Amino acid sequence: MLLKIFIFSIFFSMMMVATPALATENFSGKVVTVVDGATLDIAKPDGQIERIRLFATAVPQAGAKHAEAATKRTTFWCHQWDNVAEVIPMGQGKDGVAVARVIVGQEEIANVLAKACLARVNMKLCRDQFTPECVGWNAWELQCRDEKKGLWSE
Repeated sequence: MLLKIFIFSIFFSMMMVATPALATENFSGKVVTVVDGATLDIAKPDGQIERIRLFATAVPQAGAKHAEAATKRTTFWCHQWDNVAEVIPMGQGKDGVAVARVIVGQEEIANVLAKACLARVNMKLCRDQFTPECVGWNAWELQCRDEKKGLWSE
């Protein structure tokens, strides 16, 4: 019985080491790569790079119309603020990627994309997680829809 406990302990310890740690506390980091408009690789203060997907924000997939514009907008926004980001973890996506609110230059990237008419906001997720910041993002989305700009230009 002791042998089984010992083997289980070793196995469990190895699983803990092999599993990447997801941030649960806010951290400041440096944007090293903009994968797409809503996915960024951010270097944490310890040098570890974490992939972050923007909370409640959807942009067009690679190859789709406006996908490149969303990526460029996020890249430009981060670059103009020296790629310094404040990350507020919100959980983990179904695919295991960390989901967070990301603030660059005192503005959330989700808001920057919504204002540029390049993102959709998942208001159900915002309500489920009690995130009032989404109301502003959604207001931009509704205005873009009304004015038929960006994602709603056709």
